[in-house]
Amino acid sequence: MSLGAQAIAIADVVFATTLDYVKERHAFGQPIADFQHTRFELAQMSAELDVTRAYVDQCIRAHGVGELTAVDAAKAKLWATETQVKIVDRCVQMHGGYGYMLEYPVARAYQDSRVQRIHGGTSEIMKEIIGRDLVGRR
Repeated sequence: MSLGAQAIAIADVVFATTLDYVKERHAFGQPIADFQHTRFELAQMSAELDVTRAYVDQCIRAHGVGELTAVDAAKAKLWATETQVKIVDRCVQMHGGYGYMLEYPVARAYQDSRVQRIHGGTSEIMKEIIGRDLVGRR
């Protein structure tokens, strides 16, 4: 659960940083945030973060009372880390060329996020745990 919580926390920070950036950065004489596509991307990311956070929080509560299953923990780790990678990738895109320069926190987050899908059990292992449960194999 710590990996799921870490993933959502990092994605939240990168999203907040990006939100500030698009309000300040101008292109074609206006803030990037004024473009409809940017607002749509921000809205989508915000919704994905809220849903992911809700599920991770639900799993943390279940863990606290001894009711968290390995399958639900695997779902939380899988979903949260995959969401982190997607969110950070889209935030890099919104930063344009600056998003790829390691002097910017978003670029470092992009580099660091990739390992989230590997450590603590790869995404494929999480899918195997979930899939076995679905078909009744342990």
